[in-house]
Amino acid sequence: MTDPTDIEILKHLNRNCRIKINRLAELVHLTAPAVAARIQKMEDDGVIKKYTIEVDLEQLGFDRQVFIQVALKADKRSAYDHLIRDYRNDLRHHYRTTGESGYLIEGAFSTRSELTTFLARLEELASYKVIDVIGEDL
Repeated sequence: MTDPTDIEILKHLNRNCRIKINRLAELVHLTAPAVAARIQKMEDDGVIKKYTIEVDLEQLGFDRQVFIQVALKADKRSAYDHLIRDYRNDLRHHYRTTGESGYLIEGAFSTRSELTTFLARLEELASYKVIDVIGEDL
């Protein structure tokens, strides 16, 4: 079970997963070995699943960032799964959701043409709604 100190550690790791243990220990007012032990326990318990990086997609040439709400047509699940696998390098996240749409895709495409090609294939399998990302607010 996590406590307020674990939550504080997680907040700092979320901001910077490469933070040094000594610096993290200072921030949460514990010793470095105590922080390392807490992190190890959260990893072992599955609270911390992985460490990752966040990149600036526009600097990498992925100018078409979108969310796509997807409602599959009957009996198209297998073909849809295949499409998602085909485009795994363009799709940042793929979620199963509640409500009218069964899935939510977060995509990042290099060009409008690549997005259009993906949507043409998707249209054969599902109805969808595209939401363009115009900026990020934190």
